[in-house]
Amino acid sequence: MEEFSTPLMRQYSAIKERHPNALLLFRLGDFYELFFEDAVVASKELQITLTSRNKEKGVPVPMCGVPYHAAEGYIAKLIRRGFRVAICDQMEDSRVAKKLVKREVTRVVTPGTAIDSQVLEPRANNYLAAIVRRNGAAGLGLLDLSTGDFRATEFLGEEPLTRLQDELDRMQPSELLLVSGASSPFDGRTGFGSTVTETPLDDWVFNEEYGARLLRDHFRVATLAGYGLEGHPLAVAAAGAILHYVRETQRGSLTHLDSIRFY
Repeated sequence: MEEFSTPLMRQYSAIKERHPNALLLFRLGDFYELFFEDAVVASKELQITLTSRNKEKGVPVPMCGVPYHAAEGYIAKLIRRGFRVAICDQMEDSRVAKKLVKREVTRVVTPGTAIDSQVLEPRANNYLAAIVRRNGAAGLGLLDLSTGDFRATEFLGEEPLTRLQDELDRMQPSELLLVSGASSPFDGRTGFGSTVTETPLDDWVFNEEYGARLLRDHFRVATLAGYGLEGHPLAVAAAGAILHYVRETQRGSLTHLDSIRFY
């Protein structure tokens, strides 16, 4: 960040540091504002005017904004273009706030977690996928957050990675979670893979024991046998990564995610 001279921009900087891979929409009164590189990107993608603040101090900060009452349409455009968007709202009335208005990110919208009708294609699934690859085998998890369709599978035996790629081509996820630093399953392939937003996560997120615990806690069960997941550690790891990610990005209830199936 280039400017920390005001309490407002220090607040913005602290929130942006927690969401470095998302475009941060920062609520200021009747507008959501974007600053620095986020503003440059958003102004180009949304075809809105790029301005700046702090000109009088000789270090102009790029900025652009959209009206809060029309924000969903702009967010939908960014999501359809593959961006992650963090929505930072004012948590108290500015008229009664004694100092700087408290702000925090209330939701993070990504291509694979979008549920707004302005983003989704009618009568088409919008899958968030996660993959785990170990010792020549692979696990795949898939979730359509809008419908609650949650499933997982594994690829063992003959040409597992080719079969994984074929299944991704068939299911057409809009976002793919994978271990940070891992190669993309679409390396060397053209077409569908170029339209997927790839989101790297720390490798511990894909740990089988962690994933199994998340799934058991979420479904309030002692064992995953009833969902067909017992004995399928890679499927459990992939499904667990999806549940972790959805919990991290969504503030709303996930009670509609009431089942998962191994296929």
